[in-house]
Amino acid sequence: MPVPAPQRVRRGRSNRRSPIGLGAIGFVLLALAGNASGEFSGTVTVVSDYRYRGVSLSDNDPAAQLGVAYDDARGWYAGAFVSTVKSSTYATSGVQAITFAGYAWRMPSGLSLEAGADYSVVTAAPRYDYPEAYVGFAFQNLSGRVYYSPRYAGLDSRAIYGELNLTQPLLENVRMLAHVGVLSSNAKPPYGYGGPTGSVVDFAVGAGVDWQGFNLQLSWVGVNHASPAYQVTGVGHRTGAVFSISHPF
Repeated sequence: MPVPAPQRVRRGRSNRRSPIGLGAIGFVLLALAGNASGEFSGTVTVVSDYRYRGVSLSDNDPAAQLGVAYDDARGWYAGAFVSTVKSSTYATSGVQAITFAGYAWRMPSGLSLEAGADYSVVTAAPRYDYPEAYVGFAFQNLSGRVYYSPRYAGLDSRAIYGELNLTQPLLENVRMLAHVGVLSSNAKPPYGYGGPTGSVVDFAVGAGVDWQGFNLQLSWVGVNHASPAYQVTGVGHRTGAVFSISHPF
């Protein structure tokens, strides 16, 4: 994914942005701005390469994405994110669907906290569904999350994923975006073959521009090495430029 935008909390509620815009979700997934009675929102996006935690789930090809969410005035939020995906391993195409729900609150200091869970399904590969629980924070332009899954990416292995996201305004409609994430998993290489089994570090750095009701992003995204935790991705093009254009509704 390109740079995940920080998850911010406005008036004590969640603001979770798309992985194209965290982010990765993203883990994020949508821009939420609550009001007294809660609010529905959504985002439509086209991305040149769908990078999920630095790893391409579209075989380095373009992908179309849709996100919808509801932000409750009391701090609860829920929603779903869908992206087209492609697996060169299984020679199939399909979608990744992520549903999520959580609760966010804001401290008097301005620090925002959240806790929630999500569930991911990938139809382009067998057994790729998995649950996660997460906790997170946001303060000014910095946000972060820690996720835990008992069977990450559908494998019989546990994983912890942590991330930090930064959005730094440069001009009125221009901002610098930065992301770093670390995945720690006890997944083993398939069929007993050797391969990298250490922690996977993913990164993204780029810029975002708001223009005529659209959000444009250009980022350099990648991972430090392949991992047995991601069974449906290739090992080529571990870094590359990613462009996205999204429109909120």
